[in-house]
Amino acid sequence: MPDLPWDVVVLGVPASVQGSSSRRRRWKAEVANAALAAWPANDPPLTHKVLATITFFHVDAPLDTDNMLKPIQDALNGIVYVDDAQITDIRAGVRDVKKPFRVFGLSEALANGFMSGGPFVHIKIENPPDEQELP
Repeated sequence: MPDLPWDVVVLGVPASVQGSSSRRRRWKAEVANAALAAWPANDPPLTHKVLATITFFHVDAPLDTDNMLKPIQDALNGIVYVDDAQITDIRAGVRDVKKPFRVFGLSEALANGFMSGGPFVHIKIENPPDEQELP
């Protein structure tokens, strides 16, 4: 089982849940391929509850946050977690990649996203917060 948090970057603009089915299929394949390349070899998908943080770093093309989530969550099924129903908590954001950021604990994946110079999606999976504590 991989250590959490685990993260990956997918270059490009995410497909919206409201977009064409062919565009969603291509985007889900891109997300799945990036996850397969980054997921530790021979490690099975997680079977416990998780927190997912998904951030789209855009270049003049912001999306509605909620419309980008489902295709990404679906693409990780069977790779990172058994089923996206395991996501008990989710954080999502849209940021302009051209703006300055303060980053603490920069991961290699996130650094690669910023160094790409274009739009990208950063996906981070970690253990969920205590269910007894309200946000």
